[in-house]
Amino acid sequence: MAFMGGMTNAPESFREVQYLRTWWFLLLILIPTAVIWWGAVQQLWLGVPWGNNPGSDELMWFLLLIFGIGFPLFMLSIKMTTTVSDAIRIRFSPFMLKPRVISPREIAEHQSVQYRPIADYGGWGIKGTRSNRAYNVWGDRGVKITLTDGNKVMIGSQRSDQLNMAINNMVRLQK
Repeated sequence: MAFMGGMTNAPESFREVQYLRTWWFLLLILIPTAVIWWGAVQQLWLGVPWGNNPGSDELMWFLLLIFGIGFPLFMLSIKMTTTVSDAIRIRFSPFMLKPRVISPREIAEHQSVQYRPIADYGGWGIKGTRSNRAYNVWGDRGVKITLTDGNKVMIGSQRSDQLNMAINNMVRLQK
């Protein structure tokens, strides 16, 4: 089963797509977006200059395109995809162009765990150190994998028991 460009011809036994949609993250997107839209409507459509030292209409169009449309679209596109077939593939879009691939031969042990994202890894996202890396979007459940070289990988999952079972089946089938 060949791996080519992130795709494999092996059937997936597990697939999970998680989006970053916590209330505080949505608020982080909504506040600056709403402020820019408010300023744009006020200045561009109502003709009332926005602020004490208003910028040009061209600047307001630029801000509207970048922070009123582009910023929320980019932030809402953040997702983590985890698949298990002949290997584990983790992709944190749009930050990783190629997925992290963990082959069954690299796995020494794995288990479904509850962890503390902030205390253990410094939060959510691609966190930790090279020897103890976490890929998570939200929540406090995941599968901790110890690799044969001693490094550890935490894969955050809302279905950690199913992910662990799929990894177990993958490892067992490769032996």
